[in-house]
Amino acid sequence: MSLARLAALVTVASLPLLFAALLLPRTHLAIVLVWAFGIMFLSWVVWNVAVRPLGQLLAELGVTAPLAAERELRELRTRAGRYAAERSEMEDLLDDISATLEDGLIVVDASYRVRTANAAALRFLGRDAVAPGTLLVELVRDPDVLALVRTAVEDGEGGRITVEHRRGVWEIRILPVRRGGVVVLLSEITLIQRSADLRRRFVQDLSHELRSPLAVLRTAVESLEDEVDQEIAALLVRQVERITRLSDELRELATIESGELELNPEEVGLAGLAGEVVRDLAPVAERAEVELRTQVPAGLTLRADRRALARILSNLVDNGIKYNRRGGWVEIRARSGEGAVVLEVADSGEGVPAPEVQAIFQRFYRVERGRTPGRGGLGLGLAIVKHLVQRLGGQLHMDSREGVGTTVEVELPRGASA
Repeated sequence: MSLARLAALVTVASLPLLFAALLLPRTHLAIVLVWAFGIMFLSWVVWNVAVRPLGQLLAELGVTAPLAAERELRELRTRAGRYAAERSEMEDLLDDISATLEDGLIVVDASYRVRTANAAALRFLGRDAVAPGTLLVELVRDPDVLALVRTAVEDGEGGRITVEHRRGVWEIRILPVRRGGVVVLLSEITLIQRSADLRRRFVQDLSHELRSPLAVLRTAVESLEDEVDQEIAALLVRQVERITRLSDELRELATIESGELELNPEEVGLAGLAGEVVRDLAPVAERAEVELRTQVPAGLTLRADRRALARILSNLVDNGIKYNRRGGWVEIRARSGEGAVVLEVADSGEGVPAPEVQAIFQRFYRVERGRTPGRGGLGLGLAIVKHLVQRLGGQLHMDSREGVGTTVEVELPRGASA
C-alpha cells in the first residue's frame, strides 16, 4: 500500500468528523486546513509506524496476503523453537564431551576471554572454577603461551609448547577457530616424559655396561681363532661385532633423544662430505655389487654439524646398499632450496611397501625378513637419521615404490642448529 492510498483511506474515514466540525460556529476555512493537516500527519505516522514495516516484512517473507503472512510467521516461530532446542542440546553435548575429556580444554574468544574450561584445564590452572568472560591473562601467566594464543587469534596460525610448573609437565596445543578465537588443548605428560627419561637412562647405562664385557668377549674369540674351526670363529666374531654395534647405536640414539648431543656448527662443503661417505662405504658397495654415485654442486655449502651430516648420509647410503639388488645404484644428491638445502639419497632397490613407509623410521622397525633374507640391519639406522634431522631443525620425507626404488629427502635450514 502506498502513502497516497493510505492518505485517501484516512481522509474518507474522517469525513464524518469534518461534517460534524463544519456545523460548529467557526470559520469553515480554518477547520478545513486543520483537518487537512491532521489527515496528512496521521497518514505519515501510520505509514512509518505500521504500514511500511509490515510491507517490508511481507516482502522478506515472499508473501502479500495477510493470512499467508500469518502462516509464515507461525512456521518461523516453530523453526525458531526447534533451533533453540537443538542449540541447547548441542551445548549440553559439548559440555558432556569436554567434561569427559582426559585432556584439558579451554575455549578463548577473539577478545581473549575464556568461554569455557573443563575439569582437566582447571587442574592445569590450579582453580576450582573459572567464570565465563575472564581474561586469559588473568589465568595464564606464561608469556610463551600467551604469545602463541595471540599469534593464533591474529594470524590464524596454531602452535605447540611444553610447559613445566609445580603441577607437572604439560603439552599445550593452540588451534585457531575460523570464526575468531582459539581452542587450547592441554595434555599432562609428566608420566610420559618420566618414562621416556627412564628408558633413555636405562639404554645409556646398559650400553655403557656392555662395552667392557663385549671387549673381553671379542678378545677371547679372536684368541680362539687358531683352535676352533675358522667358520665358527668367524661367526662368533660377527655376532660379537653385531652386539657391539647394537650397543653403540643404542647409546647414540639415547644421547640424541635426550638432547645431550653437542653440535658444533661449521661451514660444510657438501660435495666433499658426499665424497667421503662414498669412499668409506665403497668396500661395502663393492661386495654388494652396487654402484655409488654423487650429484652435488661443487660450491654448495651448509652451516651445520659435520659429524651429524656425515652420520645421516652414511646411514641412508648404507641402507640403500643393504636393500638393493646386484647391479643397482645409490646416489647422493643435493640442491639449494628457498632458505634451505635439500639432501637426497636415492637408490634402485626393492622399495618399501606403502603401508610401512610411515613406520620405517621407528626404532627396531625392519621390513619383513622374508623380503630381505640375511640382509636386515638392527633397525636403528633410520631412527638415528630421523632424530638427527630433527635435532638439526630439518624435515625428513621418504618416497618409495616397490620394485622401483627409494628416495629419502632431508631438508635442512641454512642456519645452524645448536
